[in-house]
Amino acid sequence: MRTLVYLFALMLICGSAQAETPFQDCLGVIRSFGDQASWFSSCVVIGDGSYAITSWAAVNEKMGPTSYQTVRNPVFISAHTGQAWQCEVKASNKDLNIALIKLPTKGLPAAPLAQWDEFVKSKAAYCTLGELMSGEPIGNRWPTQICGIAREQTKAGYALQPSSWNAAKAFVTDIDKYKWLFLIDITPDKPVPNGSIISHGSTLVGMYLNKLIITSGDQKQVFGRCAMSTDIARYAGDKGLNTALLYSPRAATAKRGPGADTAFQLQAKLYTAIALGRPDSALESSKALIKLLPDDPQARMMMGAALSGTGKFDEAIKVFDECAKLDPKLPGLRVNRALALVGLKKNSEAEAELLKAVEESPSDTRPVIALADHYLADEKTLDKAYTYAKKVTTLAPDSPAARLLLAKVEKSRKNIQASVDAIGEAIKLAPEWADAWLALGATFEAGNDKANAEKSYRKLVEKQPKNPAAMLALASFLTDQGKKDEPLELIAKVRALTPTPPKDILDAAKALEDQVNKAEGRKAGPQPTP
Repeated sequence: MRTLVYLFALMLICGSAQAETPFQDCLGVIRSFGDQASWFSSCVVIGDGSYAITSWAAVNEKMGPTSYQTVRNPVFISAHTGQAWQCEVKASNKDLNIALIKLPTKGLPAAPLAQWDEFVKSKAAYCTLGELMSGEPIGNRWPTQICGIAREQTKAGYALQPSSWNAAKAFVTDIDKYKWLFLIDITPDKPVPNGSIISHGSTLVGMYLNKLIITSGDQKQVFGRCAMSTDIARYAGDKGLNTALLYSPRAATAKRGPGADTAFQLQAKLYTAIALGRPDSALESSKALIKLLPDDPQARMMMGAALSGTGKFDEAIKVFDECAKLDPKLPGLRVNRALALVGLKKNSEAEAELLKAVEESPSDTRPVIALADHYLADEKTLDKAYTYAKKVTTLAPDSPAARLLLAKVEKSRKNIQASVDAIGEAIKLAPEWADAWLALGATFEAGNDKANAEKSYRKLVEKQPKNPAAMLALASFLTDQGKKDEPLELIAKVRALTPTPPKDILDAAKALEDQVNKAEGRKAGPQPTP
């Protein structure tokens, strides 16, 4: 929900390697960006090559003990082409644990789903739920192959790449209203990504969801739980997909260029650099990516975002304009271009671009958020900022970040209690979210409520005991209150953290320490222990 998300679009860590499976080209990665974190999941293309299936958890972020929110517009990366697209969650079902993703392209290689008679013909074992829970050996020999994009160790470090496993045995059982496929004796013994393909022969028989361990018998039994192709097809058909194409996909029309594997690798470097806040490195990767995919608008937009990140706003505008010639409706293009215009202090042009983005995509929260942030920068337009921040809470009622944006606007409007109330709603949605507790402390400070500010900062450290930023926030507040001993203790804890905090955190700790020492009339730097 932050401006950085728009400037640097969407992050993905991925790699490429040739996997020994006929389904490799059907693979992809879904990258989701929630309010508190981002994550990736393996997925598979189905139907006419314009849809993908992944796990429910791939697009739903856990906010509190029982609350979740759906990430509406994740990113899909094709293992076949090496291209990235922003996509849309068409539907997700927590009980079945799958999500249906609509891609803005078609013709990608799609995996054929197996029908029920294929399980019968191949004599897949059937067991009862009681037999499953008994812990006794069950299932018969029914070899399957698992294929998904996993985090693997390479010579250059860790990367996401197509990987495969084998399962020797399997069985089917009924649980509630669905049938489930369970795999036994999976090798090699390494984690299988959620959303991986399960194939038996030439068809996809299921999608891997999670590991299940039963310990009620004489020995531990380990299973791989999978959604069955029959339920996947039924669910997708209920959502409007052509069932015939799910079982017999058309031949792929999406071309795989000679540099697809390299492009896949570059996507990893590009989005990783963006995630780490290294626009210079992102720029280097994006330039190389464009050489491989010169007509790819998403790659070009990312180059423009990287240019903006390095302060080269004029160059960024030129790249965004080139991108618009390739795809004027590309999601995120107007928002990224508007941010570059802000960098050039062309605020009226930026406003016009954002208003156009909201008009073109009225249900998309991102341009609305960007517009609220834009108006928030000027005291004269705070009422407009409020209008759009309020709209975000309507579009994303389960988003704590939407509440935090509204709180930020209310704080700027000097409506401290309204800001506190909005943060309180965010905390109800996400009780462990550090940003919310930090904002609450800062808002109480702005209202000169020192007691509640301190309580909020201490709650922040309680919630995030190994978060150096949380400790420094409390230390800074206590320093401003004239305290010295506890701030120095907190600074010492920051320095003792493992792994060592980033340089900017350590620099902030040193500056705060110098501030404490200066207030006490001592020399800068660590003081000797008495």
